[in-house]
Amino acid sequence: MRTFFYSLLAIGCLTFHLNALGLSREDSLSKYEKLDSSEILAASFNYKTGEQELGQGATLQVPAGYRLLDGAQGRILVEHLWGNPENPNIVGVLLPDRMGPMEKNFRGVVISFEPSGYMAESEIQRIDYKKLLVEMKEDLKSDNLLRRRKGAGVITGMDWAFTPYYNAGNHTLHWARILHFGGGIPASLNYEVRVLGRKGALCFTAIGKSTELALIKQQIATVAAGAYFTAGNRYIDFNPRTDQASLWTPVQESVLLRILSFDNILLSIRSILSTMLVALCMVLFVYFMDYYHHHRRRSAFRKMIKIDEHLN
Repeated sequence: MRTFFYSLLAIGCLTFHLNALGLSREDSLSKYEKLDSSEILAASFNYKTGEQELGQGATLQVPAGYRLLDGAQGRILVEHLWGNPENPNIVGVLLPDRMGPMEKNFRGVVISFEPSGYMAESEIQRIDYKKLLVEMKEDLKSDNLLRRRKGAGVITGMDWAFTPYYNAGNHTLHWARILHFGGGIPASLNYEVRVLGRKGALCFTAIGKSTELALIKQQIATVAAGAYFTAGNRYIDFNPRTDQASLWTPVQESVLLRILSFDNILLSIRSILSTMLVALCMVLFVYFMDYYHHHRRRSAFRKMIKIDEHLN
C-alpha cells in the first residue's frame, strides 16, 4: 500500500512538473510572438569586441563599453531596420553595451569606407565648404524621395554645426551638419570624422540631438582614436606614380570647366534654339506678307484687264 501511495505521489509530481514546463514553454512562445520582425532580426545579431579588421586595410580596436556589428549585419540595421538609403560602403556599426539597436535614443556610430582615393593636404585646404554644403543639399532631393516612400521625415534644410576643419596630426577631417525636418520634428546632428588613408577615408558617423554637439564630439573622438590603417594602407604610404588621387574634393573650378559645365552647355543650347526659333518665325512672317501682297497685286491687275463681253 505504501509503495502504491509513493507511486501515485511520484506520478503526480511528474505530471505537475511537465505541466509547469508546458506553461513555461507556452509563456515563452507567447512573449516571442509579441515581438515584431525588426526586433526578432535585431535579436539575431552577433556582436564582436576587441581588435577587429574592417577591410580595406583598416583595423579598429573596439572601445570599452561598445560592441561591433560587422558590415553585413550593419547594413541590415542601417538600411532595413532604420530605413536609410542603401550604402554598400558600410563596414560596421558600433553600439553601446547597454543599448539595443532599436532604442529611441540610440547612440551608436556607423562606420563606412569611402574609396575616394588619396586626398592631399594641399587639396583639403582648398575645399570650399559653402559650395560643398550646396552640393549636399542637392543630394537631399534623391534621399527625400526614399524617405517619403518609407514614411520617414523629409529633410527640409541643412547647415554646418561648425566650420569643418582638418587635423594634420592624425590625418582626420571633421565636420558636423544640422539636419532640419518638417512636420514639427526636431533638428538632428550628423557628426562625421574621416580618417584618411592611402586609398580613401574611413568614416565614423554619429547621430544625435542638435543640442548634444559637445557630447557627440567627445564620443566620436574616442571611437575614431581606436582606428588605424595597416602598413601599406596608411596616409603616408601614398605613391603618386601608382595610386589614385581623390576625385571628390570640391575645389574651385577653372574658367574652362565652368564654361564646359553641363548647366552652361544646356543653357547655351537653349539660347541657340530660342534664337533659331525667333529667326524662323521672322522668315515665315516675311514670306507670308510677301505672298499676301503679291497675291493682291495680281488680283488688281486682272480686274484692270478684264474684257467686258457685253460690248462684243
